[in-house]
Amino acid sequence: MTSGGVPGAPDVAGLRRAARERALARPRLPFAGVVEDVVHDGVALRRYSPEVRGTGAAVVFLHGGYGLFGDLELQDGWCRRAAAALGVVVLSVDYRLAPGWTLDDAVADALAAVELLARDGFDRLYLDGDSAGGAVATLAAARSPHPLAGLLLTNPSLDLSLETYDDTLPGGPGRELSEYAMRAWTGVAPGSAPRLHRSARGLPATFLAVGELDSLLPEARQLAAACRRDGVPCRLLELPGAEHGFVGTAVAGEVLAAAGAFLGLG
Repeated sequence: MTSGGVPGAPDVAGLRRAARERALARPRLPFAGVVEDVVHDGVALRRYSPEVRGTGAAVVFLHGGYGLFGDLELQDGWCRRAAAALGVVVLSVDYRLAPGWTLDDAVADALAAVELLARDGFDRLYLDGDSAGGAVATLAAARSPHPLAGLLLTNPSLDLSLETYDDTLPGGPGRELSEYAMRAWTGVAPGSAPRLHRSARGLPATFLAVGELDSLLPEARQLAAACRRDGVPCRLLELPGAEHGFVGTAVAGEVLAAAGAFLGLG
């Protein structure tokens, strides 16, 4: 398969189409509240406002998909669960994707969502990122001009060099696609790509959840260690028997309950 005239590159258009079709085929989870699509500064967003919620808190969500695919449909179920379980407005971001756009572009889109929530009067702002969205959320947290109350990361992609990727763990994202995606997303060779697991400086309180079979487990552990070293409150939840992508399974409720307790939500 080729894409964009790059020999050996994946069929990105096909990946996007297949991901969207899978997402649309899933039944919508019931949601007691309002779901609306909005656009801010050219960024497409989906806002989940539960009927019952606390005051002042809101979450910006960044979906997974290797930085190559995914949209507002991909993890609609997680957003509905999070808004209901945590009692907060969740704002999902249809951030720009590689290979046409960079990781920095995605971060700018995340920060546009933070800005919108701050403008709307929310004074406790959180970032939530899954898989590749974890890289976006982590960078956005470090760069945000608005103080953040917390960072929620599920099976996050943090070591974009893939040096800590553990091939002995069978439940991770594919290495081959990850290597292409990280090069396309960052614009540099994997060896020069960001290693977001090495430092927690500038991060708010951080909750990490990762499956024990996920090839990305080592980098989550290293970010947790960096949090301890850098004085950032952190909890690492390792899920027995879980693989990459667990947020679409029944364990999502357990993760949200633990994250809410740690971050003061719900």
